[in-house]
Amino acid sequence: MLEVHEPKESLKMDNTLPIATQHQSLIARGAWRVLREIKELFGAESYLKSEDRRILEQCIFPHFLDARGCQDILFVGCNWYSKPYNKIFENKKNYWTIELDASRKRYGARQHIVGALQTLRSHFNPKTFDLIVCNGVFGWGLDAKSDVDKAFRDCGECLREGGVLLIGWNDIDSRRPFPLDQCESLRALRSYVFPPLGTAEYITNTPYRHAFRLYIKQKYGDSAFQKESGTSGGNS
Repeated sequence: MLEVHEPKESLKMDNTLPIATQHQSLIARGAWRVLREIKELFGAESYLKSEDRRILEQCIFPHFLDARGCQDILFVGCNWYSKPYNKIFENKKNYWTIELDASRKRYGARQHIVGALQTLRSHFNPKTFDLIVCNGVFGWGLDAKSDVDKAFRDCGECLREGGVLLIGWNDIDSRRPFPLDQCESLRALRSYVFPPLGTAEYITNTPYRHAFRLYIKQKYGDSAFQKESGTSGGNS
């Protein structure tokens, strides 16, 4: 079974590998893309199979889907592997997506914006969202420090009080534009200890050290949302 582990697909060769291995990898990725496009024609969804996606889909998503008060959600970045999320969230939430590449609009939600994250305030009013998910964007196109600072400043402004910003990135030198702690605009938010994981930052057991960090727009209190049952806490 072919498993794709990186949050962005690429058919470029890795020049650090032997030539034969490079060609095998290129052929495998090409075959996977053809298979995926065939599945899409028949309405079948495709998923990435990796530990970071397991954490995102089986731990993080269920918590916010069940969270009372978390109704308005923005998902940043669209691709074939994020398309299945539309059905998951649109059935229960007011769900939006935003993606700079217009050709990926077909992977977005019914409510979709074509644009860069650093232009978020030109599309939405302050205090619009309860949750913003920005996974696999920092270090994958959102790279310049000025752009990152503007993007997360807009996220902070578009969050309601008590809203959460989730950032996911590959915490390795080749994919980390700069340490996230150096982003000035994130200092306006507080770290949010995510109940199911018991931490505000979780580094997955992956070769590319995919990390999740959560922030909350809240001056006081430790909990962003409550479960539908009325009690706060996690589910794993």
